[in-house]
Amino acid sequence: MRRYTQPFAPVRSVKRRSSVPLRLYSVTADILSFRRCARQYGNEAVHGYQASRTSQFFYGTVIHQVLDRAHSHFQGLMDPAAKGELPTDEDIGSYFADVVQSLRTQGIRGARPQVEEQALKVLQLFNQIEGPDLYPRVIDTEHRMQANEESYVLRGTVDLLVAAHGPNRHPTALEIWDYKGQRRPGPKDFRLIDYRFQMLVYSELYRRRHGFLPARAQLYFMNELLADTRPVEESRRQALLTVDVEEAEVELALKSFRASVGSIEECRRADAWPAPDVGRGPGEDTCVICDFRWNCPTVRGDAGLSARIPIRYP
Repeated sequence: MRRYTQPFAPVRSVKRRSSVPLRLYSVTADILSFRRCARQYGNEAVHGYQASRTSQFFYGTVIHQVLDRAHSHFQGLMDPAAKGELPTDEDIGSYFADVVQSLRTQGIRGARPQVEEQALKVLQLFNQIEGPDLYPRVIDTEHRMQANEESYVLRGTVDLLVAAHGPNRHPTALEIWDYKGQRRPGPKDFRLIDYRFQMLVYSELYRRRHGFLPARAQLYFMNELLADTRPVEESRRQALLTVDVEEAEVELALKSFRASVGSIEECRRADAWPAPDVGRGPGEDTCVICDFRWNCPTVRGDAGLSARIPIRYP
């Protein structure tokens, strides 16, 4: 029997290959956040600063999570005996309370009690107005998609896949939906431009996963339902915005996405995250709750913002 003075001498290790994982880039968490304020994005997404604000995150999260439960209720996933039944106001209230309690244990809550009251009201209105027609057409919720680019991974999640007409579930006959917990921005508002861009990029991700572009993309601005002074149908028309999915527009959106990734990578290499130009900031609703507003050159230099946002100098 052959003996080795070094027992593991015959063992040959596999040469280790060094590799760098591809970075993930999300349409909303990365690209839109960076476009609105590179300074805020760099501090939070890159340097890991934990923001103290939670009210905006609370509203959007509670809207999405409660509606996800409403869809599950109709599909019979919450209770098989309730399959095909529209949730009642009491059901929505119960799901809302569960979600709010879960968020509170994470330190996330509305800035004021009125925020929670408004969120519950808009959810119950949506359930009453849209539920009967929408819920039977829902194919999937929280539909995750991603695609490999050369140097990064593009990813996104649409709130709903919806059959456009009747029982046809072919990928070309489906719509992608995204909920927005706000009023509908004006036609020239940069946020509306960003949301259209978001849905066009999602359309490309949908094609990468299913082989076809969706029939159309739908944005739903939930807070339009709170307008008590106009008819329900008018509020509904204002809440629902259709984004036509055209090949040329999708290609332009993807090109724009790639350009934004390039800009983020340049900022990473230089570790420089500039504030927006004066007059081109993300808006008062974002700046007033930003943890970096106290020494922000955009806020200091914008007379409209500085008049409304208190500045505490060191």
